[in-house]
Amino acid sequence: MTTAIHSQKACGEQSEAKPRALIAHLLNGVSQDAPASLREASATHFNASGKLLRGCLALEACEEFGVDQDVAEQWAITVELLHNASLVHDDLCDRDTHRRGQKTVYRQYGEAVAICLGDYYLAKAYEHGARAGLSSVPLISTAIATLVGGQAGEFSTAGYPDWETYHQLAVAKTAPLLSLPVLGASVIAGFQIDTSRAQAYFEHAAICFQIINDLNNFNGTDGAQSPCSDLANCRPNAVIACFKEDLSIQQKARFELWADKIRSGELIADTVETREWWHLIKQSSAFASTSSRLSFHYNEASAELSHLAPAVQRVICDLQQWLAYELTKAKQLTFQS
Repeated sequence: MTTAIHSQKACGEQSEAKPRALIAHLLNGVSQDAPASLREASATHFNASGKLLRGCLALEACEEFGVDQDVAEQWAITVELLHNASLVHDDLCDRDTHRRGQKTVYRQYGEAVAICLGDYYLAKAYEHGARAGLSSVPLISTAIATLVGGQAGEFSTAGYPDWETYHQLAVAKTAPLLSLPVLGASVIAGFQIDTSRAQAYFEHAAICFQIINDLNNFNGTDGAQSPCSDLANCRPNAVIACFKEDLSIQQKARFELWADKIRSGELIADTVETREWWHLIKQSSAFASTSSRLSFHYNEASAELSHLAPAVQRVICDLQQWLAYELTKAKQLTFQS
């Protein structure tokens, strides 16, 4: 199974090379057009442009739904700018020092530049979205409002989030910009799709996406500077949420007190107690439980996908294959931890 998925991934990478190159070129243009005070920071940020997954989804959806190429490019750059605005602001909120193997904008250029660069990306996203089609603007607004609500929720929750709260935060932060490329393309094209089923698919895919990232965080393969940074900084993480569920009442109270002290800055991240919790997590069933929930949401996503129209399935199939490949790798990580 692993070999088959690996072959699918290799084929997918070849077929997506040209769309990714096109999107990277468009993003470079956004950096060149930036105000002088933001130009270097933007160019540096896009030096490591990532998978460009959302932009590729937008191009595929537009092509499948019959949207002209120039409009498709406008829509692809829109969703990528929204995503990158969220990353720049998220790194600042979380005080992350590295992303995609390089220093974050916040770390390299300071808080003010990070805020302004993220705002610039948002402004340009609305510009390009309007060019793609004015009908897309309400969708952009709704997606961003939902996303920032999820982001703010991380900082307004007392103690450490339980699984239900984690689930809500993960969906709010991840699903809007996974679904927007496809839902927006359908609105621009006037192509009718089952929005409810599509949203359900992307919510399950978003949970998979986040759980995979969380498992990689514990393994030190998520692009952060050090392994287990989510635990050290008490950020929402599927593994930690599962670990918390199985604690006794006394242990849970102690864990919540420690989490509140870390988040308030009363304790520094690297403490004896932090290392103690890390060892307890490694000895617990949290990784197995997280792996099981990952499989559940992947299967639910697959079920929802099977009910969507063939045109929508063709658009989403690469994303689903990528999730399958990453799921296989992530499940292997649980046994190495």
